[in-house]
Formats: sequence, structure tokens, C-alpha cells
Amino acid sequence: MSEIKAETTHHHPLIISEPDVSDQQEKSHLKTQRLASLDIFRGLAVALMILVDHAGGDWPEISHAPWNGCNLADFVMPFFLFIVGVAIALALKRIPDRADAVKKVIFRTLKLLFWGILLQGGFSHAPDELTYGVDVRMIRLCGVLQRIALSYLLVSLVEIFTKDVQDKDQSVGRFSIFRLYCWHWLMAACVLVVYLALLYGTYVPDWQFTIINKDSADYGKVFNVTCGVRAKLNPPCNAVGYIDRKVLGINHMYHHPAWRRSKACTQDSPFEGPLRKDAPSWCHAPFEPEGLLRFVGHHSIYMH
Repeated sequence: MSEIKAETTHHHPLIISEPDVSDQQEKSHLKTQRLASLDIFRGLAVALMILVDHAGGDWPEISHAPWNGCNLADFVMPFFLFIVGVAIALALKRIPDRADAVKKVIFRTLKLLFWGILLQGGFSHAPDELTYGVDVRMIRLCGVLQRIALSYLLVSLVEIFTKDVQDKDQSVGRFSIFRLYCWHWLMAACVLVVYLALLYGTYVPDWQFTIINKDSADYGKVFNVTCGVRAKLNPPCNAVGYIDRKVLGINHMYHHPAWRRSKACTQDSPFEGPLRKDAPSWCHAPFEPEGLLRFVGHHSIYMH
């Protein structure tokens, strides 16, 4: 009987390498893994923000302090800054390419600035009178999202350009946190020095402003504020307000500051109420709680 041999010359078996399921699962796990404690803290911070925003008018003890002091609402912004600071280090570790990381950071910064000005800019033309658009002469330039955006940009760049140093130095020890994050500590120290130098070294001259609220009985009235001092932390003559007035312009600042609930401004303090007849002139003035120098002061919260 003739022997039957398998024909192998015309057959080319197709070899398909099967993907390593364990590697895919591990990559998927790393991609979707989240820090549960940070998410929980973020949720609590959002809940606290909702509480103080909606109940602060009825319970001023939990609302923002009119000036000196620290109430429950004053913890919300530092909490969010801390959350974003921690998230920066975790998120940028997943982007090995430095140029790609910088692009993502810049794009996110622009988005935060856009939404911040859109949501908190205010001074839209009266919709009840069927006139629309935004009055750019009065729009508020600063706000919570704008401050987060600028701080996020600066700290993210520090994290991106110092990540190689952290990867090389993985030593452990009593002072390892200072060696590993030496550039972060140095940056935070420089920011603090600049902040204190501007806060206590800036000369604040006398200034004046005009009431622009058409619904106010004082509309068009010019108020003068006497200062001519340096290193003052009181409402009318602090360097924070002076820098914002010079750089941003007084019309682009927040026109309902919390200091109007202080005893010097209203008899209903700590509740909101009509201004006293003998209220100081600065009670009528705007003040930017998310201004430029306050951005510098809060920036170090991001640092590790």
C-alpha cells in the first residue's frame, strides 16, 4: 500500500500571537485606578461648598468671615487647592512625554480660564430688557476657577520639569521627603517670600472710586479713601486691593465683598444689610477676594 504523505509545500500556516491578557488587565487597572481617599475628600469638599453657599446667608457663622477671622466657608478653597495639588502629581506620572504633558496642562488651563470668566464674569447686559452680550468694561476677570487655573499651570510645570530628579532619587530616610521634593520646597519658599515682600512692602496711596451700580442711591458718586501707608492689613489700605486696582482695574473687581457684613459697614452684622449712614467710604468699594496677590499667597498650598 502506498504511503500517504502530507503535502506541506503549499500550505503556509498563519501564526497569530495572542495578546497577553494579564498585561492588558494590568494596564487597564492602572489606567482606571483612582485614589479612593482623594475622591472621598473631593466629595466632602463639594458638599461643604454647597452647604456654605446655600446656608451661609441664614447662618453667617459658617459663611466667609467679613475680614479678620476664619469660618467654615474659608476652608473650602484651600481644600480644593490641596486636592488639585495631589491630583497633579498622580495625573502627570501617567504622561511620560514632557512635551505632551505641557500641552495637556496648557489646554486645561485655558479651559479653566474660559469657564471661570464665563461663569463668574458677570455684568451681562440686562436680559429683562432684551439686550444681550457681556459688558467687557465691567466684566470680572478673577474668580475661583481662574485662580485654580493659574496655580495649576505653575505647579504642573514645576512637577513636569522636576519629575526626572524625583525618579533618580528614590532613597528613603528621615529627610527623604525634603531631598525628593527639594525643588517644590524651594519654589514654595520663593513664593512665600515674594508674597510677604509685596504684602508688607508695597506703599498704598490714597485712592478714589465711583459708584457704577445704577440701582444704588449713590450712583455716580465719587468716594475718596485715605491711606498713604505701608504694611497695613485693614480693608481699605492693604496691598492686595491696591495691586488689583492697578493691574485689573477697579471696575473688573468683585462688587459685593464680604467686608460689607462687618460691623463698621452695617448694623445687621454679621448678616448682610443696608450700609450705615456713617459707614466708611471703603464699605462702598469693590474688592477682589480671588485677586492676583491672593493667588500668590495660596499658590504654596499646591506644593508637596
